[in-house]
Amino acid sequence: MRQLFIYFSIALFLIIMLVAPAIAAKIKHRGSVYTDKVGMALKHPEGVACGDDSFIVADTGNSRIVRYSMTVQGLLPGAVLPLAESVPLVIQLNSKGDIYFLEGKTRTIIKMSGDGQIMGKIEPQKVPMPKAYIPRSFKLDKQDNLYLLDIFSERVLVLNAAEEYVRQLPFPKGYRFFSDLAISPQGVIYLLDSVAGTLYVADPGAAAFELLSGDLKEHMNFPVSLAIDSKGTLYLSDQYGSGLALVGKDGSFQGRKFGMGWEDGQLYYPAQVCINPQDTLIIADRNNSRVQVFNILEK
Repeated sequence: MRQLFIYFSIALFLIIMLVAPAIAAKIKHRGSVYTDKVGMALKHPEGVACGDDSFIVADTGNSRIVRYSMTVQGLLPGAVLPLAESVPLVIQLNSKGDIYFLEGKTRTIIKMSGDGQIMGKIEPQKVPMPKAYIPRSFKLDKQDNLYLLDIFSERVLVLNAAEEYVRQLPFPKGYRFFSDLAISPQGVIYLLDSVAGTLYVADPGAAAFELLSGDLKEHMNFPVSLAIDSKGTLYLSDQYGSGLALVGKDGSFQGRKFGMGWEDGQLYYPAQVCINPQDTLIIADRNNSRVQVFNILEK
């Protein structure tokens, strides 16, 4: 009887481990930035892009990009790159340190050098029909391939570093509104439907997206930005819900972080998020006119 009880207990433990939700990663606040190096305040920043030990901010309300370094002394403001009358939204860095940003007025992607020299707009080459596109968001992978979330022709359009067509994946049927995408180091593409609260995935070489997670609306309101940590966990910036939702690479919901407010670790209408290779999480805390930096810790 005792042996039977032991077997039963082990079986029950294994069942619980299989069905129990994953434990969400721990996140520790590292610091926040509110101003540039001369004390000028950020104004409704929409975008952030991560480097290994630095990050850049699309300071949307001030029509500029601001650099910051992450050091043992803290988060130190650096160069300011003015953008005249531009409205920078989503922002990315390539492997050479060049800056790409989505310009909100023209809905074009602009490329500039690391020192702020405009290098022109992205113009896809050798794209098959349809050639017209309107980007809602975009991402760069480690090889500087560009993934455009094209809401006009309903596809993800992939270009190489020379802006030449590589491939395209049509949006899945029945979608509501795609707001962002993310690319894993292995080349897996994730697609975020903000209205439906769903995630789609396409493995490297796949010709179509598959549903990764069903309706997550009970856990989030209107997620708008997507990033991946080193473990493959997806981080969704819940703009209307003023928080962060975590989803496993298998599509399972892993918890929420933060809440509405203005203190450290609280958000108000957050926009873009990014995660660097060291698992530093950076959030454009838009309506608090600041950027918050966190360390993602081991589970």
